[in-house]
Amino acid sequence: MKIQQIKNSKELQSYCKDLINQDWLVIDTEFIRENTYYPKLCLIQIATKDRIACIDTLSIEDLSDLQKPLFRNEITKVFHGASQDLEIFFNLFNSIPTPIFDTQIAAGALGYGDQISYADIVKTVCDVSIDKSLSRTAWDKRPLSEQEIQYALDDVKYLTEVFHILQQELKQKNRSHWVKEECSQMYVDEKYRLNFDTLWKLVKGSGKLLPDQLMALKLLAIWREKQAIESDLPRKWVMNDKTLRTLALEQPITEAEFLQHELLNTKQSKKYMQPLMDCIIKAQQTPEEIWPKSHKASPLNREQRKLLKSALQFTYERAEELNVAPSLLATRSVLEKLIRGQRELSVLQSWKHEMIGKDLIELLAQ
Repeated sequence: MKIQQIKNSKELQSYCKDLINQDWLVIDTEFIRENTYYPKLCLIQIATKDRIACIDTLSIEDLSDLQKPLFRNEITKVFHGASQDLEIFFNLFNSIPTPIFDTQIAAGALGYGDQISYADIVKTVCDVSIDKSLSRTAWDKRPLSEQEIQYALDDVKYLTEVFHILQQELKQKNRSHWVKEECSQMYVDEKYRLNFDTLWKLVKGSGKLLPDQLMALKLLAIWREKQAIESDLPRKWVMNDKTLRTLALEQPITEAEFLQHELLNTKQSKKYMQPLMDCIIKAQQTPEEIWPKSHKASPLNREQRKLLKSALQFTYERAEELNVAPSLLATRSVLEKLIRGQRELSVLQSWKHEMIGKDLIELLAQ
């Protein structure tokens, strides 16, 4: 199989023209996100029937030529554990490349394990042990060693074989539509688009705050996010969740009150105190009818806990019977929602309804 390294726009343009007529592309990315707001894309690896390419995204300013093959509906894009890769492409092109075949989902539908790692599925299916010693590579350094480049290429080299084997097994078991439907749930752009109105829900401990405190937290979380984007820093480097939650709880609106709580160091106080107090004052002036409501559901009662235990046991038994990952049928969170009376759930739709959903409804009705 031919190996190609692509390091400039001319090479990328030529390569992408060759991709247009492919039926499928096996794709992986290497990125770092430890000290930046957005993940920093460093490499894109793509495998086809006869070629593996490593695209040096740090050497190519304009990656727009990739859009034609990535967004061509006739080409299946194959990933393993696609969510982070899809986030990368959404950040690049403001859309999700479709259609997708996620080998991690396919493996779950065939009983290879729940959220199985790439190394484990390659070992199981191909009997090849992947060396993970370079998983902590600083992918933004240049030049990368030959060993590091080979490591990156291996992430798509063996996935090609895994893809074909899983695809065949799915056809034999008449489960291809299961994976197609599960993968289609990742096509929703809103999963990857930043929603400022719901950022407060990401703050640890937000479920314990009262509505007026949640209003303050909402504005504080928006402020932090904008500051993180502007500074290109992880949001928790700007301000950690504990400090943000304490500010929403105590709501200091004068310098004396603010300094009394000793929430920030001197440098942070000088830089951030006034805008933080402005957020709190604005929250206090916000009409009560538009305060956020707590997203934390009340605990299940004793009877509901018994039902949850039965539903979980039933799900595990059905998963074993079908030889699939239990979470593919229904997660604990989905079962809790079912018990609370929600019915617009994936477990009650399409193939899941036939395999387990209708039986869960009968179980809960007993």
